[in-house]
Amino acid sequence: MAIEYQTVPQMYERLQLMIRHRGDTGFLRAVAAATLQPRNPFEPVTKRRPKIGLAVAIALLLTIAAIFVFFSFRGGS
Repeated sequence: MAIEYQTVPQMYERLQLMIRHRGDTGFLRAVAAATLQPRNPFEPVTKRRPKIGLAVAIALLLTIAAIFVFFSFRGGS
């Protein structure tokens, strides 16, 4: 029984294949887990809502941007 060594491209291809077959890994899944509420196992069809802290932060940033734009383009004295 001889040992079979693999080249770097072969190992890279095996790694890519292993990652593609696993559905629980990936950058988009990590971003979704960080920004969205956990999925309800009893209602898998419903959409996931954003986390409260993220929604408040986005609303605050949009409000600040709207105030900035309003006072920037208002003109006047």
